Amino acid sequence: MVPPIRQEAEPRRHHYVPQCWLAGFTETGESDGRLWVTDFSRQRQWSTTPTNAGHMRDFYRLADPAPDPVAVERFFSQLEGMVAPVLRGLDTERRPPRDDELDLLLHFIAYQWVRVPSSRPFVLDVLERITREKMTQELRTPETWRAALMEAGMDPDAPGADYEGMKRFFESGEYSISAETDWYLQRAFSGVDGIVECLRRRYWGTSISRGGRLIASDNPVVLEGERGQMVGFANAELVMYPVSRHVLLTGTLVRVMRPAMNFNYFVGMNTMMLLRTDVQAYSHIPDFPWMDESGRVQTDWQRFCKDQF
Repeated sequence: MVPPIRQEAEPRRHHYVPQCWLAGFTETGESDGRLWVTDFSRQRQWSTTPTNAGHMRDFYRLADPAPDPVAVERFFSQLEGMVAPVLRGLDTERRPPRDDELDLLLHFIAYQWVRVPSSRPFVLDVLERITREKMTQELRTPETWRAALMEAGMDPDAPGADYEGMKRFFESGEYSISAETDWYLQRAFSGVDGIVECLRRRYWGTSISRGGRLIASDNPVVLEGERGQMVGFANAELVMYPVSRHVLLTGTLVRVMRPAMNFNYFVGMNTMMLLRTDVQAYSHIPDFPWMDESGRVQTDWQRFCKDQF
């Protein structure tokens, strides 16, 4: 009698923050080590392992009838298998990446940017801004609206296509855009190559925290630029990415002098990470250091408030 073929169970717990990366922020630097999750949304803090942190059920699952609904989750697992030895090596050896390692890390950074929950409203906001500008131009007059409908291959006289009704709806504030998971993932994967090219054009430096004071978050790629402007990978003055609690990568548009890598420097980097955190921060200790708006070092996470900066 032939035994039945055993079907591999679909992964349902999709980690938007890779376990191999979170391992670098545990006490031991191992995947089974302990780390602290600080959840600013729920105002809670707890100790757990990388396996139980930074995940969401079916977050990357493709809609039926996709041949493999979890193809994206499997891809991320393969990518993490490639980069895990590099992350571990940099953390244990406390050193900068070699050229081949850096290029792999730049791909990893690009995917981390597009895979986290906070990227989806960002992408949707960009799309909505572009769409609103386009709709504003198209709804200037009945003639421009009619021309836009005809250009799109739509009947200007169809029910619901009238100029006055659409203009009232558009200006009412009820107009909004939504998208499914498949759409986000398609945009994410199509944009990664462009992000990597922008990252390759930067000057990268490595900072080593001997005390392992660096923290991580669910929005781990930090972009800093001129206030009041939309900052992206092409124009950000600084791209910051913590490899582990000991190793920090920074990429700039021009060569800059390396700052003094003292306690205050790393506390400042932690503060930048907190300011870009979506919901959760990750650290090897519960009382990690950060700097308040007055420049004083704090270790009580409950005192942190983005609005004060």
